[in-house]
Amino acid sequence: MKNLLYLLIVFYEFGCSGAQESFKKEKYFSIDSLITAQISLLELNQNLLTKTIQIDENIETQLLSAQDIDWQNELKIFSLLELNKSIFIGSLDKKTEQKSTFYLPKKNMKFPFKCLKITKSEGKLKSVNGYYLDDKANVIYTSEKSFKMNFNEGLLTNFEISGSQKMIFTDDTKFKIKGTIN
Repeated sequence: MKNLLYLLIVFYEFGCSGAQESFKKEKYFSIDSLITAQISLLELNQNLLTKTIQIDENIETQLLSAQDIDWQNELKIFSLLELNKSIFIGSLDKKTEQKSTFYLPKKNMKFPFKCLKITKSEGKLKSVNGYYLDDKANVIYTSEKSFKMNFNEGLLTNFEISGSQKMIFTDDTKFKIKGTIN
């Protein structure tokens, strides 16, 4: 009985380490890590935010002081583009062209995440662009979102989320959220 317990522990240890190693080999660009780092920098720098929200034809602009900005709340929607989820491991293709890296679902893979483009210049992050289409319940509800983040010297300078939502028996609702960091 004692030997069986030792044997189970050994199998457990080897089984777990193999899974961790395969995850490390397949790790993609991490949006969540990027957002966490940007929040720290933005809070440290006490940046202001000019935010414009457009829903169909209605437009509202706000100027937020450093004390009024909840950066976590402002940037959390970009987590829809996080690729380091167990469902994506081994399911994405990575393509590199000049200064850009593209992450796309492999053929026959049906994910709401459709594309992530990371652009760097001279080793520094310049932009992140992504597209997300939630049409799982396409008879009742569809939602599409385009994401843009631009950087200068490693610091987020502006972002945009745009798209549309459609519910059964209603018209499309188009929206755009633009943020400029001062």
